[in-house]
Amino acid sequence: MLDRFKKRSRRAKGLLPEPQSPFPARTGFAPHVVVYLLNGEGLTIRRYDALTGDDPVLTGEGVAWVRVVGVHDADLVRAVGKRFGLHSLLLDDVLDTGHRPVIEDYDEHIFILLRLLAFDAEQKRVLAEQVGLAAGEGFVLTFQEREHNLWDDVALRLEKGGNKAARRGQPQLTHALISAILDEYILTLGQLAEEIEGLEQTLLAGGGSDTLTEIYALKREVLFLHRSLWPLREVLGRFVKDEAIASDPAATVLWNDIQQDVYQVLDAVETLREMLSEMVGLSMTKAELRMNAVGQYLTLVATIFLPLNFLVGFYGMNFDNLPFRDAAWGVYALIGFMVVTVGGMTAYFYRRHWLSGVRDESGRGRDIP
Repeated sequence: MLDRFKKRSRRAKGLLPEPQSPFPARTGFAPHVVVYLLNGEGLTIRRYDALTGDDPVLTGEGVAWVRVVGVHDADLVRAVGKRFGLHSLLLDDVLDTGHRPVIEDYDEHIFILLRLLAFDAEQKRVLAEQVGLAAGEGFVLTFQEREHNLWDDVALRLEKGGNKAARRGQPQLTHALISAILDEYILTLGQLAEEIEGLEQTLLAGGGSDTLTEIYALKREVLFLHRSLWPLREVLGRFVKDEAIASDPAATVLWNDIQQDVYQVLDAVETLREMLSEMVGLSMTKAELRMNAVGQYLTLVATIFLPLNFLVGFYGMNFDNLPFRDAAWGVYALIGFMVVTVGGMTAYFYRRHWLSGVRDESGRGRDIP
């Protein structure tokens, strides 16, 4: 899990950086900028594979979504940042992945740094991609690592004219982009919950030797989710209480909606953590019950052989006046007595439900798993 937090420290120490994104690499990917310009006339889309002069060009009307794809191209990111007057420290945060969630209110724009999460069902691993968002007067800048991510769906809705809220202005577009990330959190948690529930059914059915290992692996993934999302609650809480946000009723409604979604996501994460902790306890309890059952059966076997050992030891003494010692049928009588002893003790143990299992609350026997 910690390898997903190492990229920043490795770069600070002058070591080779880790791959910029844990998501699968795509061939033929070239960094570029896409501008979605929304105004009264509709939607205009422009793509820039390279920036020159005052690119990207924006008109004074409507709201523009400037989508920077490929943060590993530092020159492209800094060119866009210079075009919109972003602070150099802000651009450093965008270029250096592995940060905690951040929401900062600059004088002319708001900067948001989040993690985009996805669940790889084959490897049972949570994938994380850092995304950045800077919202100013009439524009929203987004920075992403991969060529494709969930904002493709937002762009498709804009092209089809289905996202009317985003056409109302920059705050609504910002809300739509952040809400898309939070919706993906819910989807990721749902997929992870399905894996946990399936593992729980396997555990209840008896499980295998690798069940506990899989539980701990999923527990590490949920812990990674918690460490990725919990700081967002703290920074978002401080941001919503800011005077500049609190003084705008419309912005307050949008940010409160985002805050409630974050709380819902964190509640789901806590639920998954509790489920996995209970599954670990259940696995340990079942292991202890199996060990107790083995010990119980061994004790019963030893108890059955205890009188047999006594009889064998008694007639093995070097005395001439032992009962039935000189009789021809003595050995058969001893063997018969031993068989009757074993049968009697076995029947008694079964009547007490000591061989078939343990007693439940109703007094009936049940098998030990």
